[in-house]
Amino acid sequence: MAKRQKSKPIHQMTVRDFERMFPDEEACRVYLAEHRWPEFVTCPRCGNPEVKPHARAFHWVCYACAPRNNYRFSVLVGTIFKNSNVDLRQWFRVIHLILTSKKEISALQVHRYMDFGSYATAWYMRHRIRAGLANEDFRKLMGILVVDETFSAARRRTGTGRSAAGRAAAALGSGKTPIVEAVERKGKVVSRVIETVTSDILKSYVRGAVSEMSVC
Repeated sequence: MAKRQKSKPIHQMTVRDFERMFPDEEACRVYLAEHRWPEFVTCPRCGNPEVKPHARAFHWVCYACAPRNNYRFSVLVGTIFKNSNVDLRQWFRVIHLILTSKKEISALQVHRYMDFGSYATAWYMRHRIRAGLANEDFRKLMGILVVDETFSAARRRTGTGRSAAGRAAAALGSGKTPIVEAVERKGKVVSRVIETVTSDILKSYVRGAVSEMSVC
């Protein structure tokens, strides 16, 4: 009888991962541009794909919708980051902080953690991010997805202190059916019945769910 492979939890971005992925402001702007326009940059006003790069980095000019005075736009236009004096990397830090917190995080906590000079800045950013999380386009843009596994007919347990792998092994041993779900924040849910809970199966499911939800 083949030995059942132990499950591994889906990796959540750590602070070290964040620093490696977004080391500076340019990396954040590249990430935003590539996820917003995965193929080529288009004008957010008229959809014209033949825009011209501007001398200023991450800015473009469209001559189609404003032939006389031209329309210049940046990677931030039309996003929650527009018209903000806060660096994009700081925005990304706050988003990471909110999404990795198990409980609701207050503006005061954001203020203390980020060491902003003004509480109003923390309140404003938290408010804009929460509004963005309720918007499907923003979730797609940032690739925000929540994934978890469960087992049909599972009984609630309290105080057991079992790990995810331990719960999986116990549930499979009792004949319960493993189910994995991908959930957009306040959005669409994709569920699948899987044969067993392993790292490879979960990763394959996540890739399929992300594709189905059209998350970049």
